[in-house]
Amino acid sequence: MTAEALLFNPQRHIELEGTQNIRDLGGYPTKDGKQTKWGKYYRADSLHKVSQEGHAFLQKEKGIHTIIDLRLSMEGKYRKEDKALYDFYNIPLLDPATFTTKMPKSLVDMYILMLETSKPKFKEIMDIFLKKKGKPVLFHCRVGKDRTGVLAAILLDLAGVSRDIIVKDYALTGEYKKITDEELKNRPPLMSRNQFKTMLECEPAYMEAFLDYLYEKYGDAAGFLKAIGLMEEEIKALRDDFVEKDVQKAQ
Repeated sequence: MTAEALLFNPQRHIELEGTQNIRDLGGYPTKDGKQTKWGKYYRADSLHKVSQEGHAFLQKEKGIHTIIDLRLSMEGKYRKEDKALYDFYNIPLLDPATFTTKMPKSLVDMYILMLETSKPKFKEIMDIFLKKKGKPVLFHCRVGKDRTGVLAAILLDLAGVSRDIIVKDYALTGEYKKITDEELKNRPPLMSRNQFKTMLECEPAYMEAFLDYLYEKYGDAAGFLKAIGLMEEEIKALRDDFVEKDVQKAQ
């Protein structure tokens, strides 16, 4: 199967009013001839504008009962009745206080800063994944590209998915989350329109550079997980929970 067919598999993108970028991380081949499980991990943009009917669909049709919100509270809040539907966790992967000591100059800098300053939060997220073995989990940030993209890359690398596919999965956000004039109007203070537009883009080179850092510093995603405190058996359990044992059956 071609990379394009893998990326645009009809099972991957979930169209739902109030959100644009929900994607299943299943169906990607691993280096040992297996593939990632469909219906295990979903990456997404913000869901706080999704209707009650939309949340009902995610629960009943996709079996999603766990959501990890990687945003800061200022980026949008769920309605209490929607939040109550899920086993809900809010674990912001970026702390604005960090920027008082080191301001990232690019998206790649931000990804690396996230990796190095949010280790306890990554550990907290992995502990949730371990707790939810065998069950679907959806994680998201605002756009579903940066914080979500870094976490997705770690999971895919852990599963043994090729670097090329990890990069292409990251860039796929550009197909579903278009940069609009309305979005550009919400740029942060002291940032030009062009600077903000660059921050919203998902060029493959950004993920390439992040993976370069990950591999050079930690060897791979498993090395990073070991560095944040996971035991070997926990790392293996995470991988086993995400990789389909019987590829023929999965297809």
